[in-house]
Amino acid sequence: MKKQIVLIVTIIFTSLISFAQSPNDMSIIDAQDTVVFDISMADSGIGYVEFPVYFLSDDIINALDFSFKYNQTDFTYDTILKQAGYLSITSNYNSSNQTVYFTSFSITSFGNDTPLVKIRFNVLSGKFCIDDLNSVLVYLNGDACSVKIVECVTLPNSILDMENKNASIEFYPNPSEGLASVRFNANRIEPYHLIVSDLNGKIVYNQSAISSIGSNEMNLNLEFLSKGVYLLQVIMPSMNINQKLVLH
Repeated sequence: MKKQIVLIVTIIFTSLISFAQSPNDMSIIDAQDTVVFDISMADSGIGYVEFPVYFLSDDIINALDFSFKYNQTDFTYDTILKQAGYLSITSNYNSSNQTVYFTSFSITSFGNDTPLVKIRFNVLSGKFCIDDLNSVLVYLNGDACSVKIVECVTLPNSILDMENKNASIEFYPNPSEGLASVRFNANRIEPYHLIVSDLNGKIVYNQSAISSIGSNEMNLNLEFLSKGVYLLQVIMPSMNINQKLVLH
C-alpha cells in the first residue's frame, strides 16, 4: 500500500513539474530562427533611406537584439524607428568600433513576420544595398540565431542602361564662392529634389522642381554656407545622380 502511495505521489509531482514549464522554457533558439533585414522593402525620401527588420520563428519571442556595421563612405546612421508599439527599445552608435547596437524587449510576445523596427540612414551617395551592411549579429531571447539580408530592388540592366544613358550632373564653377549653376540631363518629365548636404549627411540646402526631358539648369546661391566640401544630389524617381562640390 505504501509503495502504491509513493508511486502515485511521484506521478503527480512529475506531472506538476511538466505543467509548470512554460512553452517558452521548452523552446530552443537556433539557426532555424531568423532575423530579417529587408532592404527590398526600403522607403526613401529627401536624403534618407529606411528599411524594416522582423523575425521568422515558431517560438515565443520577447527580446530582439542585433548589431551591425555599414558603408560609412556613402551613408551615415540616423536612428532606429519603432514600428511595434509594445516594444521597449534602446539603440546607439559606437564611434570607437563603428558599430550600431540595438536591444529590445516586451512582456508581450513579439509578432512573427511583422516589421518591428526600421533602420534609417542618411544618404550621401548611391543606393543602399546588401553590400552596404556588414558584420551583422542577431539574437532572439538572448540566444544567437541566423540572419537574412534581403537585397535591394534594382531594375534590369537593360532598363538601367536606358534610364541612365544620359544621366549626368555638373556644378560650375567648381570650386565656387557660392554663386553657381547646376546642369543635369533627365530622360523624362518628373519631380526632383536638388539637395546639398555636408560630409556628415546634414542637409544644408533643398529645392524641388519638375524636370524636363534633356538638359535642365538651375542657379544656386550658397554664399551662406561655410567653406568646405559638400555633396550635391539630384534625386528623381527614375535615378539618383550626385556630384561633389567645393566652396572656397
